[in-house]
Amino acid sequence: MKKLGFWIKLLGVILFFLLIYNVGWQETFKSIKKTSLWYLLGSLPIIWLGHYLKSLRWRLVSHSYGISLGFYEAFKIFSIGLFLANITPGKVGDFARLYYIKDKLPNRKIGWSSLIMDRIFDLICLVLFSLCALLYYQIQFEIVEKLSNHGSVIWLISITMVIVLLVFVFRDKIRKFTGSWWIAFNAHTLLGYKGIWAFSLTFVSMTLLYGVFNFLAWGMGIHIDQLGLFLGVFVVGILSLLPITVLGLGVREVSLVMIFSLYTLAPEDAIALSVIVFFVQLISLFPGAIWFYLSPVRLHDFRRSQ
Repeated sequence: MKKLGFWIKLLGVILFFLLIYNVGWQETFKSIKKTSLWYLLGSLPIIWLGHYLKSLRWRLVSHSYGISLGFYEAFKIFSIGLFLANITPGKVGDFARLYYIKDKLPNRKIGWSSLIMDRIFDLICLVLFSLCALLYYQIQFEIVEKLSNHGSVIWLISITMVIVLLVFVFRDKIRKFTGSWWIAFNAHTLLGYKGIWAFSLTFVSMTLLYGVFNFLAWGMGIHIDQLGLFLGVFVVGILSLLPITVLGLGVREVSLVMIFSLYTLAPEDAIALSVIVFFVQLISLFPGAIWFYLSPVRLHDFRRSQ
């Protein structure tokens, strides 16, 4: 299974090189050269601010679980986790954050639940933005055709009824499986003023992090609908979660090429923008890499702490 997973992940990398080969290496490099050094440097503070806001959200979520974290401590550990998440398969390195706060955890399940809840805010915001993108593209380009026959509606209703029936039949098992975790998730985190603050921090941080695409596209002189690009990269973010890629390579480029094609823009500009954002994001992990070097996590210690 590990070998199969390795080859599946290589699909994205292979797709990346095939795409550049078809578009042309020289054309892609010419597009990359359009970017100003000042825009590259200017994008780093935007990303770091987005990371800092996410660390504030993690601190807020952690406090709701009785885990006390300072502002600097939260940002430092969050940055280390972000660095490890990008150099480990499946972003499992992000869970190394728990190792650095193991002395503050009431119990193991609370620690894992707090981290998962922190990721849930990202997922919810990502899905909401992606739905807005699909609606925007439908209005602009009429991509999705309306259902024109009753058969499609009948199939949709039938599938929904089957899902509802299965949930009803296995409700006791589902409740038993999720009950203890729901208690650990501390439901009030999603409700009340803490939930509002957490969603607000998520919204602003993701606006900054995904808005870097717009900032760099502007620096490259790419004339594109900025709102369409901004919303579209959230769909790219969803697709990059597919387990067929390493760090989003291939999937991100193909997705951007499709978005650019809607506006009849050159595919090499889409690939160049994707590559530039990729390298800027890697450079933005530098603080986390330094902090990790100063206080590294040993793999066997991390496994033992789980």
